Amino acid sequence: MKQVRVICFHHFFRTLILLGFSSYIVVLAKSDALQFYIAPRMMGYVKVASVLLYIFACYQGYMALRAYWGKPVDCECEQPVSRSALRNTIAYGLLILPLLIGFLLPDTALSSAMVAAKGMNLSAAKSAITKPGAPASETASNQMATVAPAPAIPPSVSNNETPIAAKTETDLQKLFHADNEWDEDFSKIGMILYKKDTIVVKPEIYMEILSSIDLFKNNFIGKKIELSGFIYREDNMTNNQFVVGRFAVSCCSADATPYGVMIDFPTAQTYPKDMWVKVTGTIQNGNYNGNDIFVIKATQIDKITAPSSPYVYPNFEPLKELDHED
Repeated sequence: MKQVRVICFHHFFRTLILLGFSSYIVVLAKSDALQFYIAPRMMGYVKVASVLLYIFACYQGYMALRAYWGKPVDCECEQPVSRSALRNTIAYGLLILPLLIGFLLPDTALSSAMVAAKGMNLSAAKSAITKPGAPASETASNQMATVAPAPAIPPSVSNNETPIAAKTETDLQKLFHADNEWDEDFSKIGMILYKKDTIVVKPEIYMEILSSIDLFKNNFIGKKIELSGFIYREDNMTNNQFVVGRFAVSCCSADATPYGVMIDFPTAQTYPKDMWVKVTGTIQNGNYNGNDIFVIKATQIDKITAPSSPYVYPNFEPLKELDHED
């Protein structure tokens, strides 16, 4: 009789744990908080997983009832359940602890605290943006390509002067010459952005726009730009500096990487960390911690409400997004 109660307890406890995880996913989906943890392209799989977990929970509940009724619940070919209270506590605790943390802690987007741990990336072109399913060799090649330096500044152009305008399509192609096939999309994006009066960094193609500007930054000196994100600041930044950034997520929040742009504004120190702002200004060359970067010389900074979807995601068809914008 005691063995029956032990088996019943194990199956019942497994039922509760599986129902807990299934319910947690449902709660996140209903409250729109799932986006804080999972990229949109993965949400469908997670929602399907919640249904499967529910089915498994029902099966475990059925096994618990069979054990309670004294009916066999296994084929005697499985490893018997543990009788050790310590071992059971540790085993189930590893599952219960993250579940409790998920339910008890508030669902919030990543912020400056996580940036301080990971470090802010101010050079988007040095991050690999690979296509889905790309083989390892392709990824390695892409990483090498995105580290390529920007084209040299023409002799008549100083660091903060507007570059010579491209008068023809041939001139434009020379300005945005791709050294290899991995930079071709960035080159095409750059040519489209170059023709705009104001570059609006849309969340849908956030990384792609910043990567193109970073890769060909000398071609955009003096260009007007609009960018939104949260404020991040480090101790060694001057009073007129802060970074406006966003977290780029490929799969889930575990792989989230912060990317941003240095902002130069006279009263920058009056804006607190994690405030969401929209910055309007012009692109200039800059340097931070010995690295050549582009900065935004801000002319206007507006406080905005944090977006419902705070992260940005890789866009593997950025040219279509730009065409749709036009």
